[in-house]
Amino acid sequence: MYLMPFLNKKTITKWSLFALLFSNCLDLFSQNEKTKLGYETTYSKEFEEVKNNNYNKTLFSYSKIKPDRNWDNYNGGAINTSDSLFHFNKGTLANAFPLNANKIKNDYLIFYFSQKTAKCPTLFSLLNYYQPIIDAELIENNLPKELNLIPVVCSAFNPYSSNGIGGEGFWHLNYPQAIKYGLKVNEYVDERRDFEKSTKAATAYIKDLHKKYKNWELTLAAYSSGVVNLNKLLRRQGATKYHEIADYLPTETKDFVQAFVAMNYVYSYDDYGAVTPNPAFDLDTVLIERKLKFEAINEIIKTKPKDFEFLNPAINKETFPDNYLAYFPKGSKDKFIKMKDSIYYYQDSILLRPEPIEPEVIIPKDGEPFEYTVKSGDVLGAIAQRYNVKVSQLQSWNNIDGTRINIGDKLMIYGKAEKKPEKTQNTKEPEIEKSTPATTGEYTNYTVQSGDNLWLISKKFSGVSADNIMDFNGIDENIDVGQVLKIPKK
Repeated sequence: MYLMPFLNKKTITKWSLFALLFSNCLDLFSQNEKTKLGYETTYSKEFEEVKNNNYNKTLFSYSKIKPDRNWDNYNGGAINTSDSLFHFNKGTLANAFPLNANKIKNDYLIFYFSQKTAKCPTLFSLLNYYQPIIDAELIENNLPKELNLIPVVCSAFNPYSSNGIGGEGFWHLNYPQAIKYGLKVNEYVDERRDFEKSTKAATAYIKDLHKKYKNWELTLAAYSSGVVNLNKLLRRQGATKYHEIADYLPTETKDFVQAFVAMNYVYSYDDYGAVTPNPAFDLDTVLIERKLKFEAINEIIKTKPKDFEFLNPAINKETFPDNYLAYFPKGSKDKFIKMKDSIYYYQDSILLRPEPIEPEVIIPKDGEPFEYTVKSGDVLGAIAQRYNVKVSQLQSWNNIDGTRINIGDKLMIYGKAEKKPEKTQNTKEPEIEKSTPATTGEYTNYTVQSGDNLWLISKKFSGVSADNIMDFNGIDENIDVGQVLKIPKK
């Protein structure tokens, strides 16, 4: 199947096309034109940034074959009358794209040609890389091969591209179309940034549009602005042809159609030194059963955040959703499986631990205030247990952040003070009984070392968790070097 000639069977002569191209060429380096297109439209922006966006740069970093950065061997020659002989399938390009070219000036043709040696080698090298995936879907849907230029124009193969009117990803699919054609788009995943899946959806959508309109300009316009909007405009103007509504289309849609037409001319001109990249990705696939943050994986098994972003561009918020088949850097799968429990513990207890609610200061009705002086070996948990109050109450009454107390500190306690036994001659004051766990009555003293956290400490004692240590000592996760912790024996 070939692209049908636009509008009707009328043929543009070489001279009418020459007039268009020659008038455009006079302004090839016009600052006004460059300002108008070069920095204000979605498609010009992606064209200009094709060598600079992080995704493409990373892709080429994995490839031994790279486009020549200093390439300047353009063989297309000056724009002249012979340009009307560009072959477009079995006919000439001038007869197919578009027949109204002499009526609508195509500023994109000027813009693309003005930067061809700087951008086209990279752009068309990327096309060579992705083309097998695109062509397979075009053949499957009996669509013309020239449609492989749609992602070239839309995103320049930047998965994070957006056209400003709802189109996202490689093919600038809108949300309703993405969902209709089987893509998943939600809080955690946007498969418009998955090249294989989005290509399958986009080509199926284009096939349905052309079946409806039987005209490629209207098909492209509907692809950009949506069927509902295009049909309203056609009815409002009483129109059936693209050129009858071109002036009333949204700017982004008119830009898309013109940019696509211009890119066909540019692509037909020269190979621009394009190569076929051969990126070698060493990957592991891992089924993520439960929602998991990139940060938790990176912290425990020391992977790089950028690796997950590049290998999984469809993921939002740097978080894998439930039951997701993820790509991992080669060699990290075994580490992940081995350390999975620790990774989830770190996520759940550290990254997702809720902020503690500030306790309300409650004074016991039957409590009497008294002052307690902190002694050697005291911790808030033991003091609270001794006087039948809560650690949070001790913190509130004494304006303490955390659990650290020092020998000699004065604590105000609203409770029943211990009765001191009467002293008799030649008797020693009895020592206060130390607090012990309710389970076995045994514990081990552990002095906090540099680099310790409660999770690491708990791993040194069989059967003990970080929560056990916090509960036993009446503390939260904040600990200090030199602090003595009581570790319950299990």
